[in-house]
Amino acid sequence: MNNKHYIFVDESGDPGKPFETNADGNKIPTGSSLFYILSAVCLDSVKLFALEQRFLEIKNEFEYKKEIKSSEISLPLHKKLLTVVNDLKIPVYYRLVDKTKYKGKFAIDGKKKLHNVFDEYNLAKVVKFAVEKCGALESEIIIDRTDRRLLDGDFNNFNHYLMSKVNTKTIKRIKHITHVSSEYVHAMQLSDIVSGAIKDHFTEKNRDLRKIMSKKFLYKIF
Repeated sequence: MNNKHYIFVDESGDPGKPFETNADGNKIPTGSSLFYILSAVCLDSVKLFALEQRFLEIKNEFEYKKEIKSSEISLPLHKKLLTVVNDLKIPVYYRLVDKTKYKGKFAIDGKKKLHNVFDEYNLAKVVKFAVEKCGALESEIIIDRTDRRLLDGDFNNFNHYLMSKVNTKTIKRIKHITHVSSEYVHAMQLSDIVSGAIKDHFTEKNRDLRKIMSKKFLYKIF
C-alpha cells in the first residue's frame, strides 16, 4: 500500500463577526459563535484504513447509522470515538480563536480575492502547521466543504491561496486539495468530534471529553 499522507480539516463554530456596533457605540450580538475552532488530523494510508474500520465497529456497537457530528451524538458515543486518537496514535493540530478578543478583520468585500479573511487566514495557518509537523511531502488536504470559500462557482481561488501559503519553490507539501461533505468521510468526522471536544473544554460545557485524548497527540496552534 502506498503510504500517502492525508490531512483532514474540520471546524466548530463559524467565522462570522460576533458583534456589531450600533450608532450609540454599543455592541449588539449577531448570533455568530464566540469561538472558532479548526482541527486537522494527519493520517497515512495505513492509519486511514484502520480509522475507517474502528469507526464502523464503534458505530455498529452503538447501533448508530447517521453521520457522526459532535453536536448530535450521545456522550458515551462521543467518548468512545475519541479513544481512536490514542489507539491509533493520531496527531491532532488545532487552533482555537476567542472572537471576542480578535482584533483583525472578519470579512472583506466580494471584489477582493478572498471571501472571509478570518476564515482563510486561520485555515491556512492550521494546514501549514499540520503538514510541516507531519513532515510529509505532496500531502492531500481534505477540507469540509463550505460555500463561503467558493468564488465564481469553484474553489480554485481558495486552493491557490492555500498552496501559496504552504508550498515553496523547493518544497511541495501540498499536492492536492479536496473540498468534500463530511457525511461519508469518517476521518473528517473525527476532526469534527475533536473540535467539539476542544470547544466544550474551553467553554466549560464539558471538560472531560478533551481529557480522553492524550496530550502527546494534541498540538495547539497559537
